[in-house]
Amino acid sequence: MIRKYVIGTLSLGVFLAFILAMVLMVQLHRYGIAVDVARLENLQTWAGDDAERQAQMQRYFEQCIDNHRDAEDKRSPEHIRSLYQCAEENGSAEIALMVRQAPETVEAPAPLRWFW
Repeated sequence: MIRKYVIGTLSLGVFLAFILAMVLMVQLHRYGIAVDVARLENLQTWAGDDAERQAQMQRYFEQCIDNHRDAEDKRSPEHIRSLYQCAEENGSAEIALMVRQAPETVEAPAPLRWFW
């Protein structure tokens, strides 16, 4: 009888852990998208109508974003670090700073924030 309750409790625990892991994965993905959007909006605001800044931003997107897409490696720390370096080398120090600061402007959702 007790064995039945222990197995049931363990099964429920495993199921709840699986659900929590799925929720965290979805939220992490959405957080990454929100950071990408914040980065783009910050860069567009920074560039405004200034032709030189728009050219720097265009160079950044052509060299660092379009040519740097690797779906398997997109969120790895090495990819992000190299994205900062690429922004500095092909855009400007100001662009690199905005790329670095974008995650600070987005708040992670509650369950994800608890593990952050």
